[in-house]
Amino acid sequence: MVADTDASSGESASPGLGASLRSAWLGYQVRLDRAMAEAGFGERKFPDSRVLRVCSVDAGSTISAIGRELGVTRQGASKVVAHLRDRGYVVVADSTSSKREKSVILTPRGIDYLAHQHAAARAIEDDLRAELGEVVLSALGALLDALDAGEGVRLRAYLRRSSSM
Repeated sequence: MVADTDASSGESASPGLGASLRSAWLGYQVRLDRAMAEAGFGERKFPDSRVLRVCSVDAGSTISAIGRELGVTRQGASKVVAHLRDRGYVVVADSTSSKREKSVILTPRGIDYLAHQHAAARAIEDDLRAELGEVVLSALGALLDALDAGEGVRLRAYLRRSSSM
């Protein structure tokens, strides 16, 4: 974490909470990227995990539904899905419910990706628990719960709300 310098005193001041949270999220993502690359998934892109999770929960998710989940247009979702298809994570087939839609279905490689991602996330948490201890990790959990303040806002809902403003 990089400390800001207080211009009036020349002393280092700790960064604000927002900057620390962004830095922590990026550090987590870097650790996850590293673990996924070591597991043979080095070509990981930002929305890949979200799209694969959507497809794992709702077998035969449509491209339109994926777009709504990501908060992007159907065309944008089609590009993400095409990239995943080209790398062997999903197949695209005609939807059984609509002739205008395409269903996106996980391949064994997509399922394997999600399993490795879950294992990598657990390993990061275990490493932090070993490094910092259960008390500190519990305190961090309490801080994050306090920031949520019972809102329970899902990223999908936040993206929808902020894109309609």
